[in-house]
Amino acid sequence: MEMNRQGSSRTFNTSRNITSGIINRMVFILLPFINRTVILWILGAEYVGLSSLFASVLQVLNISELGFNTAIVYSLYRPIADHNEEEINRLLSLLKKIYHIVGIVVFGLGLLLMPFLRFFINGTYPDSINLQILFSLYLINSGISYFLFAYKETILIADQHQNVTNNIRTIVHIGVCVIQFVLLLVFKNYYLYLIITIAGTVLTNLMIARATKKRYPYLHNLSEPQAIPKSIKKQVSGLLIDRICDTCRNSFDSLIISSTLGLVATGIYGNYYYIYGALYGIMLVICNSMGASVGNSIATKTSDENFEDMRKFSMIFAYILGVCTICLLCLYQPFMYLWAGQNLMLKDMDMILFCIYFYIINMNNIRNQYISGTGIWWHLKLSYILEAAGNLVLNIILGKLLGITGIILATIITIFIFNYFTRNHILFHSYFGKEKKKTFYLEQFAYAGVTFVVAFAIYWICGFLPGNGIISILLRGVCSLICSSVLLLMIFRLFPEYEKARLMILNILKLFKRRISSIE
Repeated sequence: MEMNRQGSSRTFNTSRNITSGIINRMVFILLPFINRTVILWILGAEYVGLSSLFASVLQVLNISELGFNTAIVYSLYRPIADHNEEEINRLLSLLKKIYHIVGIVVFGLGLLLMPFLRFFINGTYPDSINLQILFSLYLINSGISYFLFAYKETILIADQHQNVTNNIRTIVHIGVCVIQFVLLLVFKNYYLYLIITIAGTVLTNLMIARATKKRYPYLHNLSEPQAIPKSIKKQVSGLLIDRICDTCRNSFDSLIISSTLGLVATGIYGNYYYIYGALYGIMLVICNSMGASVGNSIATKTSDENFEDMRKFSMIFAYILGVCTICLLCLYQPFMYLWAGQNLMLKDMDMILFCIYFYIINMNNIRNQYISGTGIWWHLKLSYILEAAGNLVLNIILGKLLGITGIILATIITIFIFNYFTRNHILFHSYFGKEKKKTFYLEQFAYAGVTFVVAFAIYWICGFLPGNGIISILLRGVCSLICSSVLLLMIFRLFPEYEKARLMILNILKLFKRRISSIE
């Protein structure tokens, strides 16, 4: 009975976190997109390029967080399950101290980097912009949370209450974006735009602190932090390499494009990456919302039971991913034509590579929840190093030979070899058992094969739809969404995991409806 209640609680928490996360993600997609459009049309593509460049630079600086946040979340699963307030208090105290140190490092490295900002830009930048002042505002927004209450969000995540922070961020972000929109139209001043962003970051931290004070009053008499435990040091060592790898993939692309092709090319790539990132963010919300539930499940269930859960999750996610990839393929270019204009578009081949990039990186998302839940980051250190080094080397070589095409292709190659294959191998050998790996691969490649065939069939059909305006985009959207949903569902029904996945979804919906009814 207790196990059933735990499973129901995990399912409800996951459903609730996904719901609030998707609402949050939609707000973070749509409103910044409107403001990005205003910047593009009123201020110019170079401002969009500067935004992409500085965001990438700050991602590099934030490597200094080292992954302590993720390691603390993993370490909190057991104390939360055991209601061990003393251990929770100790871990949060430790993270608070670490964050203060990280904040000092981020600001220090940012200040050291300021004199060299011009070397990251090939060509000119807007005369009205002072690079040092602009970067200072980005730096403050990136680093200020380390000195406020960002560490308190950790317990909400580990305790399966990420919906609390999602709701806070959603409310604050709506207000911030509305004010930014008005200021951009009235004053056309990019500095004011960033100052409002900083104010929003401060307010978000204050509201999260208030929420944790209400839910966990014992955290507000934090004990004196002790030395970092050896187990966390080991996990952080693996996570640090992982963060470097992610930074190489997500940030160095823009840095290399800016330094070799200029701000306009960076802006063009950034526009496509923005759409990719928006959709990828929704995929992450779905997966990350189940992260704490997976961690709890790993602590309470056998590896065989967790493997069966992962298979069901993977099928459900593969269906969602397939529909999203097909819609992205059919709508990418018409949308870019309408939004940015033909002069700020990539070639069709680059667009297709972006879609392949989107599908392949998302193939890892469900598996990543089990990597985080088992805490095996240290065992993955070699795969992180190989992906980082391979991505950087291929970026430079293929980027010089093929331009933006080479940058995207380099990322796809390294993700597929060093992220997908290598990390799957280690996870199965260390937790699930190597004999289950073949079953997993066969299912994954079957889902991918079906998706690619259906994708190009629908892409070919959408090519016959006339026009490039809003009506054409709506027609393509309806066609790609309905056709992909129906065709993938018809084919996925033939897979053995379909019935188990269908029952899981029905159980989630029934439980969610029952919990909502009880609240009302």
